[in-house]
Formats: sequence, structure tokens, C-alpha cells
Amino acid sequence: MTFGKFVRRNGKRGLTGIETAIILVAFVIVAASFAFAVLNVGFQSTQKAQEVMRGGMEQASSAMEIDGGVIGYASQYGSLDQLNFTIRLSPGRTPIDLHKDYFVITVTTSSGSFTDVYVGVLGNGTGYDGTIDQCVASAGEIVACTIPVRDKGATGFMEHGDKFLVVVQFGDGVKPGPNELVTLELKPPIGNVLTIQRQTPLVVSGVMFLG
Repeated sequence: MTFGKFVRRNGKRGLTGIETAIILVAFVIVAASFAFAVLNVGFQSTQKAQEVMRGGMEQASSAMEIDGGVIGYASQYGSLDQLNFTIRLSPGRTPIDLHKDYFVITVTTSSGSFTDVYVGVLGNGTGYDGTIDQCVASAGEIVACTIPVRDKGATGFMEHGDKFLVVVQFGDGVKPGPNELVTLELKPPIGNVLTIQRQTPLVVSGVMFLG
């Protein structure tokens, strides 16, 4: 019987099981690296979105609120000299810096819009913007200030439990008269603007509760 010859092909070799396993492991490692990168980017995007939402909610919600009513004072019949009201921190909000470099008060009356009338938080101790006698308005101007009623924490910062009296003084020539709308805007560094609108009564005299 005649058998065929066996031909040996040099330079030709197949893949062994170990080599195949190494290649598969390399593919798995590369895929895992890409998956980790994708997940990491996803987590960062989610965290950034949460920070943006949190910041938006802080800006949209009011950082402070009125504690009580608005009181008007008239030393002469027919013209409003001063408005007083107390503010406090809204529940769950961070402390507010009331110093004049960070806090703004705007007043609008029939005489016009006064964009920045705030002179600061006033008191007789250190850490305030000035003393109480600086909250005086000259002719043609409006001046507003805050005076600590209860300031147990850092001086000039409104924290939970603190109360500050807001005083708005009207100078000659810009004093609101009877049945006049007065709009106040208190603008903290962070948080929505606290807007207060009051209509003066038909008879402006003495001490008036404006609600």
C-alpha cells in the first residue's frame, strides 16, 4: 500500500488556548476602562446638574422674610418721613451678609427709583459699617440702613434667630404723600429679592401701621 506524503509547512502556526485567553482578557480590560470613563463622566454630569439645580433653587427662593408689620412715621401732616420693619432669615437658608458691600436696598416712589440707598448695618460696636446717626437722609435723597435687634452670631451677618430692623428715611422733596405706592427691594448676595410694597393711607400723620 502506498501512503501519501506528509507535507510540513514551515512558518505557519495557529493560536493556542492561552494566547486566545490573553487577547480576550486584553479586550475585557480595554472595555472596562472605557466603561469606567463613561460612568465617571456620567457621574460628574449628574453631580454638576445637581449643583446647578441647587443653585437655581437658592436663587429662586427668598433668603429672608419680614418679621412683623411695616410701620410708617410722619412728623408733619401729609408726608411720610420713615418706614421701619424687621427682617429675619428664612427657614433652611444660609446666613446673609448685611454689610453694604454685599447687600443692596432699592426704593421706588412717585419721585423716582433710587437704586442703591443702603448705607450698611449700623451699631455702636466693632464690625459694623457705621453708627446709627448715619441713617439720616438729606434733602432729595433716601437712606436705608439695618440695625441689629438680635445679633448673637457674627457681627453683621443675619443667622437663624437673628433679627434686624430696616430703617428707610425719606429726605425733603422725595417724601411720599397720601395714597402713594412705595416699593422696597432688598437684594441679598444669594437668594431671591425680597419685594415689599405698601400704599400710604389717605391721611399721613403720626405713627401708621401699613400691614
